[in-house]
Amino acid sequence: MKTLSYEIFTRPENSDWIIFIHGAGGSSKTFGRQVAAFRKYFNLLLPDLQDHGNSKDFKTPGDDKLSFTQVATNVLDLLDELGISEAHFLGISMGSLIIREIEQIRPGIIKSVVIGGGIMNLNRRTHLLFKAGVFLSDIIPYHKLYQMVAWILMPYENHKVARRLFIREAKNIREEAFKLWLGLLAELKSKLDLYFNIPVGKPTLMIMGGQDFAFLKHSIRYSEKFPFINLQILPRCGHVCNIEQAEEFNRRTLSFLLKEVSLKKQAGF
Repeated sequence: MKTLSYEIFTRPENSDWIIFIHGAGGSSKTFGRQVAAFRKYFNLLLPDLQDHGNSKDFKTPGDDKLSFTQVATNVLDLLDELGISEAHFLGISMGSLIIREIEQIRPGIIKSVVIGGGIMNLNRRTHLLFKAGVFLSDIIPYHKLYQMVAWILMPYENHKVARRLFIREAKNIREEAFKLWLGLLAELKSKLDLYFNIPVGKPTLMIMGGQDFAFLKHSIRYSEKFPFINLQILPRCGHVCNIEQAEEFNRRTLSFLLKEVSLKKQAGF
């Protein structure tokens, strides 16, 4: 069975895995600033989701419509192929929703969760922006449309590097694939409304940028609803915080993950 394309980094002394899940329009390159820091302590798996990066020719057999469940299943199929039965999951942007789907399908595979720039729900402005994107997709070339959305979500000078990377990666997505992923927006709001009322069932660190105007407010509300969620906000930082403030993101994430590993060892797991 054909699986997603991926990058993998292993060391004999490392036993725990981290699975990195990028967002829509991104690729495994989204995590280029994490690899060196994290591979010292963990085995790393960085898949390219369907139609993204080196998985641009990957197709789900018999399906002409994409769903969040199918995207999550593709990741699980890859883990099965590689014999990975448990792992920590790190998701950026819409990658956070893919992890929620994985948890629903196979909760036992997740040890802990790190979410960066998480999409926990949509405010009215962002919901209208996404709906406008669907409407304009038949009028504006898809890469121009993505560029416009990237500027709206990441407008400041200090967002520039992250914005450029996502615009560059989005140019590699074919138009038919872009429209397939755009179709996911039809189920996005209902999925988020559902998960906004369900706690993540594993130890969770959520890192958000203080300038993430589209998604920060609902992340705060989610952490208030479920206080055991560890929410940390990076000042003067936009949506893609693992790129924009990579060093601080790495420090906080590794502190959380290494603590989780230590606690499980102490408990005999």
